[in-house]
Amino acid sequence: MDRTNRTIAFATLAVAVMGAAIGCDKPQARKAIVLNPTTRQSAPAPTTVAVVTPTATTVPAATQAAKKVSHIQVGRMLFEFPDARLLVRKEGDKLNTVLVSNDPPEMLNPAYQGNRYYFEMVLDTVDDIKNIARADFVYKAASAEPQETSNGIFLNGDRQHLYPYDIRVVFDKEGDHLVAELHGTFIDANGQWVPVQARLAAKPEMK
Repeated sequence: MDRTNRTIAFATLAVAVMGAAIGCDKPQARKAIVLNPTTRQSAPAPTTVAVVTPTATTVPAATQAAKKVSHIQVGRMLFEFPDARLLVRKEGDKLNTVLVSNDPPEMLNPAYQGNRYYFEMVLDTVDDIKNIARADFVYKAASAEPQETSNGIFLNGDRQHLYPYDIRVVFDKEGDHLVAELHGTFIDANGQWVPVQARLAAKPEMK
């Protein structure tokens, strides 16, 4: 082989070797890395209360905006009611009080879907409206059977009646309002016990 041919052969071999080297240095395609997840203790879910509002009736928007409401928690559900009224009447050395929702006139309509409540309580530890803030009312029914009574919580246009079974109402004063803190157990029409709590504020009305 002459000198020229040897030079061409060496050049061809060098190009082949360089190409192989470049091929070896080419990075490999990346593969997805899968991490095995570790087991974590999830935090307990927060206690939630579902809010139930009555079906809206056709009233002017301004009236809806001005509407005052109150709430009662029944089990894990928070129900909306009209605002509270506290009617007070003196009878001898005790006070007769009625804590009632301020129901609208349309409640008399058979199609009414709203909620209401009515609690008549005799406060035999106070004889003056000025002292109601020191009073409390305790009631326990003679049996766990649903009773015929006008007292209780009435839902969905009186289609569901919750009867008071074992309740306590404690009064406190907040400005010119009296606040009734209600806690206890009610019974539904199926005889099921339901925990109830509420904080209802109203200006006392002397009758």
